[in-house]
Amino acid sequence: MQKIRMERLENVEEAVPFNAYYSVRTQQALERVIRTGKSFKDDLLSAMAALKKTAAIREMESGRLNGRLGTQLVRAAEEIIAGRWHEQFVFEPGRCGSGERLTRNMNEVLANRAIELCGEDRGNYEILHPDWHPELPLHPNRFYTAAFQLAVLGYVQAIMQNLQNARFEVTSRAQGVMPLLVALKDRLSVMNGEHFDAKFVKKLAEVTGFPLQPGGSSTEHFETVYDKTASTFKMCMARLEPTLSQVDAVELKAGFIQISAFHDMIAYITRSGFHAQGMEEVAADYAWRCVDLFYEALLQIHRIYG
Repeated sequence: MQKIRMERLENVEEAVPFNAYYSVRTQQALERVIRTGKSFKDDLLSAMAALKKTAAIREMESGRLNGRLGTQLVRAAEEIIAGRWHEQFVFEPGRCGSGERLTRNMNEVLANRAIELCGEDRGNYEILHPDWHPELPLHPNRFYTAAFQLAVLGYVQAIMQNLQNARFEVTSRAQGVMPLLVALKDRLSVMNGEHFDAKFVKKLAEVTGFPLQPGGSSTEHFETVYDKTASTFKMCMARLEPTLSQVDAVELKAGFIQISAFHDMIAYITRSGFHAQGMEEVAADYAWRCVDLFYEALLQIHRIYG
């Protein structure tokens, strides 16, 4: 029989696996979700933890967060960034709506790990509460979309490095791909200035090592991460069309067709407003698949024509 512990949040009491770092709300949500065995990408979880670490540092600097608690939250976030505790994130891609469930899951893991680092038992929320201390000052939807943007930025930079290592830029049939990736990286490096001020972005850049910069104010139109992904892949498709017409490999053509389909899906999600109506997680999942497929297609071009 599985060992459990009883936890209480507000007026809700729930049995949680004894060794779990997540808490009541995640356990309740799990009971309503059919699991398929998929999990979130590690780099998305690390990006989420980087945002939480930055928020904790900024809250300590402002005096709104107790230094002892904030320090342990930072340590807990650093562990997640390094790849620890990822098995504690129990939701799946496409099943979190706006990302609120995953955000709560993150808050609970951070809180319980920080409590543990303080020398206390998990679930002792009188010391540090998952609905308060790890949450400031990030709104769940803004937090999720920003985390997705950071994760994709890191992934694009990794793709660029891998292609450079493979001397992909000298492949004549795919010339011009690297400038497009550079353009995507530059666009993804701009954070939403309405949601994150310049000081937060500067600290986030230090935490992640990414060349981040704040975007425009709330009076200016901010291009969402989905807009950036969709429009950049539209340019990529147009640039690679001549290559596609010369390719005989059925698998490669199929890959490009899928890329085109996912580009259309992202564009549809953007136009429909889903990403602003609690569907950020779905849009992020499709956009990420698009990045994956694009990378696979580039590698296939290199293998065939490099």
